[in-house]
Amino acid sequence: MAILAAIAIAVLIAGCSSESPAGSEDNKAAPGLEGAGAARADSDSFELGGESDIGEPSAGVAAIGDDTAAGGNGSLPLPQLVDRKIIRTATLELEVEDVGGAVQKVESVAVAAGGFVSESNVFIDEPSEPELGDDAAPRRTQTATVTIRVPAEVYASVMGQLRGVAAEVRSENSSAAEVTEEYTDLKARLRNLEATEARYLELLAKAEEIPDILTVQDRINSVRLEIEQTQGRINLLDSLTDLATITVRLTPPAVPAEEPDSEQGWAAEAWDAAWDGSRDVLEALGTVAIVGGVVLAWLAIPALAIFIAWRVFGLRRPRGGEAGGTGASP
Repeated sequence: MAILAAIAIAVLIAGCSSESPAGSEDNKAAPGLEGAGAARADSDSFELGGESDIGEPSAGVAAIGDDTAAGGNGSLPLPQLVDRKIIRTATLELEVEDVGGAVQKVESVAVAAGGFVSESNVFIDEPSEPELGDDAAPRRTQTATVTIRVPAEVYASVMGQLRGVAAEVRSENSSAAEVTEEYTDLKARLRNLEATEARYLELLAKAEEIPDILTVQDRINSVRLEIEQTQGRINLLDSLTDLATITVRLTPPAVPAEEPDSEQGWAAEAWDAAWDGSRDVLEALGTVAIVGGVVLAWLAIPALAIFIAWRVFGLRRPRGGEAGGTGASP
């Protein structure tokens, strides 16, 4: 029974410590430890059946209560000042003569700066078929996208080196997001959770009855889950702030449109215009011929039927003159 009372007090202490200003925002983002712990503490206290057992906690629980009464979270180390945590990202679009060579240069810049290439993609765009009469082979266009991670302290230097790779910088976009406050809150929350876990481990070592052991172990598992989630977020922020992310898009120069040859003169232009006009006329006549043929084909069937009917029925009917002469003969 004393173990259950100690669990209830430990949960209340953990709830109070999690309400500190440093961890208030994260407690809102991940509810469950404080609310569930308080609810279980109430149920455990109710199961004890009286206030006499709660009023006589074990020595270990009394020590925890004394430390808390002496200074709240005084037994925990105060949050140390941390450096500013800034996530830096940038996007560069560079025009280069040789896309393949530029990709190698970008990768070399990243490695020389102590970083690495996180992603690299090369694309080959197939052009459309050349126009009739064009003997030139179709030109294939190559583009690439390279994403590198470099230490934040050499971010500005690396950006300058990348600009030097290009013949022209088409666009540049950079951003910086500060996460110092979130990082500090997460560190404070992690310390509180680890201290709570340590208290539960002390209680687990003193527990003798199976229900007490199962209850304490359940609390330890819940706290351990939150510790791992918080530590994972801290590790992610460390990775994002220690290494800047730069995405470089490499494209070749645009192919200029072919200008008409001015040396041909007006005679050549007139000939081209006349040829184009005559070709349009021939296409129109061909269209009329095709349409007329289709229409005549459909009209030929009823015309043939009418002609056959006229021949059959017209020949069978006797003529008026022949009928009169035959009737007058003796």
